[in-house]
Amino acid sequence: MDKLNITRHNYGGKVETDCDNFIGGFIELFDELADFALTRLHKQIFKENSGHKARKLPQQDIDHFKLTWYVALAELMFFGMSDQPKLTEIKDAFYAEMEITAAERGASPFLMETRSTIPKIIARNNNFTENGIFNVPISNRDEDTPRNQGLGPELAHVILETSFATNLLVRPLFEQILETFELEFNNAYGHCSIACATFIVV
Repeated sequence: MDKLNITRHNYGGKVETDCDNFIGGFIELFDELADFALTRLHKQIFKENSGHKARKLPQQDIDHFKLTWYVALAELMFFGMSDQPKLTEIKDAFYAEMEITAAERGASPFLMETRSTIPKIIARNNNFTENGIFNVPISNRDEDTPRNQGLGPELAHVILETSFATNLLVRPLFEQILETFELEFNNAYGHCSIACATFIVV
């Protein structure tokens, strides 16, 4: 080591916190990343639909987007937090907050369906559950082939499809918008994974 003049950086150990504080930060992080992704999608949608005056996307679309986004990121984090001693309490606290959020948005049945569907999608992706591979870029792609493959792109498609599939401005541009969103979802997964790995809930 000394001969090679290698410097190791130590960014510190784990941060202990309680369940309530962890969940508060957990959801706040998801929400900030969701708002950033929505801003990019909004700009792209109305840039491509230049004949339409830019306006807010329908509130129901946004509500469905955020609920699916929260659940997808949370379930991915739960998968990677198997060593957390209070994982069951974390899950229960998270979904208690989601139930309040869904009820406020008139979307409780939507949350129930999403909560059932997303873990199944994650569990059946062996390349993620067994090898930890979230996204695989595909090089030298033809015009009609996907840019990426793996669990990340699959979940990105599910989030976008369940949120904006019936939006007349989005439908003709779905594949273009999906490419942007895949990148946003990959980035969000990376940020959340790093953040969650820091904490031990006691």
